[in-house]
Amino acid sequence: MKKFTIILMLILALSNSLHADKIDVFVASSAKLAMSEIVEEFKKSNQDDTVTLFFGGSGKAYAQFTNGFAYDIFMSADASYPAKIASNKDAISEPKVYALGVVALYSNDKNLIKQGMDALKSEKVKHISIANPKLAPYGEAAMQVLESYGLKDAVASKIVMGDNIAQSVQFVDSGAADIGLVAFSLLKETQQKGAYLIIDSSKHLPLKQSFVITKYAKNKPLAQKFADFITSENAKKIFEKYGFTTK
Repeated sequence: MKKFTIILMLILALSNSLHADKIDVFVASSAKLAMSEIVEEFKKSNQDDTVTLFFGGSGKAYAQFTNGFAYDIFMSADASYPAKIASNKDAISEPKVYALGVVALYSNDKNLIKQGMDALKSEKVKHISIANPKLAPYGEAAMQVLESYGLKDAVASKIVMGDNIAQSVQFVDSGAADIGLVAFSLLKETQQKGAYLIIDSSKHLPLKQSFVITKYAKNKPLAQKFADFITSENAKKIFEKYGFTTK
């Protein structure tokens, strides 16, 4: 009887492994904290499946994708890259917005934040951290904010750029930059010593963070299952927890 039970358990384990699926998902750095928690929540009811997340700048990841990197789901910090993937017929779904990004002015010096955007003109500020606008939508949004406040030319010599928005936050955390225009979603749940100020969303174009299921997921049911979870009420609550808006 004991031998039969062991054999039955092995058969069940083999059956589960045969039905398990795995997908690779690119996620814009701005959504790193939220998506890590969302995967944890998803895994509670999908324990045998594997969702591997790759974080970075949306522009760089798009270049990787066009050169053959097989992301099954592409989660950008804007709407343009998923739209390009779809228009190139490299997608099996229409692009969907999963969250709206929020830009924040961030510094370890709370007195600078009290000055608002005027702080960027201060002689005390030598370096202003943003993401590279050619690689990251948050960098493009940061440049739009500077232009909206009439500061683009005045502070041009102070700007230092990270390859992605997570790196731009690190520049401020490490002291390499005095202040930065970064993603609020990377500050809300983790930052204790610093201070931030939410930037009026009218000062930049909407950051419609969107995703698309790519051609590489054609025979992977897990991709659609995970995509459905990304837009579920459960996931929306997690995105909101990290400072995104979802409406």
